[in-house]
Amino acid sequence: MKINRIPADKLKELDDFVSSLEQGVIHTSKNLSFAGAWRDIDDVVFNDFTNDLINNRQKNRRRIDEQGSY
Repeated sequence: MKINRIPADKLKELDDFVSSLEQGVIHTSKNLSFAGAWRDIDDVVFNDFTNDLINNRQKNRRRIDEQGSY
């Protein structure tokens, strides 16, 4: 088995790598838990939210642009 051929001084590095892979799986699972959360949202509410989101992003972009021009 390949894992038996890994030098002892590399096992910590391997363990860290495997842990990072596990964290990615956990993170993805948490995100997927929201799938379908807005399935029953009213069209009017969704459109209002979308328009507000776009407007807020534009306002924030202007603020960031203004801050950058000092």
